[in-house]
Order: sequence, then structure tokens, then C-alpha cells
Amino acid sequence: MNKIRNFVKNGADMYEAFLYTPQKELKTNLTPEDIRESLKDEKNLLWVDMRDMDDTDIDILTEIFNLHPLTIEDFIMVNARPKIENFKDYIFLVAFSMESHDKARGRIKTQELDCCLGKNFLITTHTDSLNALITSKERIRKLSPIIMNGADFLLYSIIECIVDSYFPIINEFDNMVDEMSDELFKDPTNETLKKIYGLKNEIMYLRRTIGPQADVMGLVARGDFHLISPSNAVYFRNIHDNLVRLNDIVGTSRDIVTGAMEAYVSVVSNRLNEIMKTLTVIATIMMPLTLIASIYGMNFRHMPELNSKFGYPAVIGFMLISTIIMLTYFKRKKWI
Repeated sequence: MNKIRNFVKNGADMYEAFLYTPQKELKTNLTPEDIRESLKDEKNLLWVDMRDMDDTDIDILTEIFNLHPLTIEDFIMVNARPKIENFKDYIFLVAFSMESHDKARGRIKTQELDCCLGKNFLITTHTDSLNALITSKERIRKLSPIIMNGADFLLYSIIECIVDSYFPIINEFDNMVDEMSDELFKDPTNETLKKIYGLKNEIMYLRRTIGPQADVMGLVARGDFHLISPSNAVYFRNIHDNLVRLNDIVGTSRDIVTGAMEAYVSVVSNRLNEIMKTLTVIATIMMPLTLIASIYGMNFRHMPELNSKFGYPAVIGFMLISTIIMLTYFKRKKWI
């Protein structure tokens, strides 16, 4: 409690809070005591957004919101997967936003968003700035209906903004897979192989994010949580459908990349076979020519052809005829 009092005294800006009252008033710049009082009226709707939590924020969560120690631990620690947990007075949910931070290489970065949904409040915590939260706050300041239809609808609006941001990134990623496929059959290089492995790693990362998040939204849409009203559960079903569709797109990209790895091996192998075939033809043609040149290069004293006037042009002509005959034979056999 002393830390919270010091917070009020020092006037530090540790969080951003929005309070929508039954009188259709929107209040901001709330102190911890204002938050405590607002929770007493179930008709109020309170949203508290915390970034880079510190000890003061943790005290607010434990002393004012009375959150379970396991929830506090999840707020503090990094979660590897989306998940949802049902407590007596609130729901804890972990979601992930997505952004492409290296478009040239297709690197995709996710950011964790922890949400705690109560009957008349919503708590969100994160470490980095999230576009979905910025958009939602702008809507609330304009008294958008998202803050007038309950805390569960506010949560839906935030998650919807997160999922909507997936589409341009996934489409961009899908285009990169198509470009890689075109490059594979035109002029594959070692860089192409690196791209294939990079895309494969990103696809595994995407599936580990989108798949579990779709499962979480599926549980919410089923109406298994008492704090999600049936009238708002249908909206979460729409999010679930979008995530399933995105997961299908990623699954298709995974199949393409898996096939591309096999195709790369085949293309490189075929190219090597063509090179080996060309070298073999050249070596085969050179064998009789080398034999003839070797015979007449032995420098024996009694070789009748050495004294012949037409010996040299005859040998050269024989070499040319041999080369033409072999080339004709190879072409008829379609070896070249």
C-alpha cells in the first residue's frame, strides 16, 4: 500500500486507464484510489493498460484487483504460447500480435499481450508499443461503442485489431513463398536454399503462434467462460474463423516450402547430371584423338607413316572424321 501512495504522491505515469461510467462519461488519468473506487460499481467499465510493469504496477494488481499469484507470475514472465485460464472472478488470456520487422528476409516478430478480463474491468500488459492498443485507445477517446458494450466486447475489439494485422503480413509472406518458387525453377543458387530454410523456420514459428491462438478463440467462442456473454461470444467466433483461415494459408505455404526443398535437390541434381553428361561426351570424343596422338608421339625410328608425305593431314582428317561420327551417334541417341 505504501508503494501505491508513493505513486500518487510522485505522480508517475506507470499506466494508462480509461473509465466509462453509466452516465456515459469517459474519465482518464485515474489514480490507484480512483481505480479502487471505480471497481465497486459493477456498472462502470474500467480498462487499465500497463507497459513495462514494475513493482508499483504489481502492487496495484495484487492489492486492488486481487489477482491470483499465478496470474501475476504470468504477467511478469514471458509466455511461449497463447493460452486462456478461467479463475473465479476473472479470465486470464495471452495473445500475440505480429509484425514483419525484416521484409527483405521475411523475418516475422511477435509481441505478447497479456489480458485479464473481469466483470467490469479489463487489464492489459505488454512490453512494446502495440498498434492494436493504440487504435483501440483512439476509438475510446472518441466514445466508440467498443467501450459501451461491456469489458468482454472491449477485449474482443482489441483481439480483432491484432488478428486483422495478421492478414497483410501473412499475404506478404505468401508472396515471398511464391517468389521463392519462381526463383527455384529459374536459376537456383545457394541463396535460394538459404531462403527456403529461412521461410521454413518462419512458417514453423507462425504455426506455433496462430494455431494455439485459434484454439484459444475457439474455446471462448464456445461459451465456456461465464464472463463472456452469449451475445458477444459470437464475435469471438468470427476471430476464430479468421485465425483458422490464416492457419490454412500458412499450412499451404508450409507444403510449398517443403516441396521446394525437395525440388531444389532435384534441380541441383539434374544440373549436375547435365554437367557430368557434357563432360563425359567431351572425354569420350577426346579418347580416340588422344590415342592417335599418343601413338604417333612415341618417336620410334621405324614408323612408316612418319615418312609419308600425306601422313600428318591424313591423321588430322581421321581425327575430324572420328569426332563427326561420334557426335552424330550421340545426337541420334539423344545423349546431347
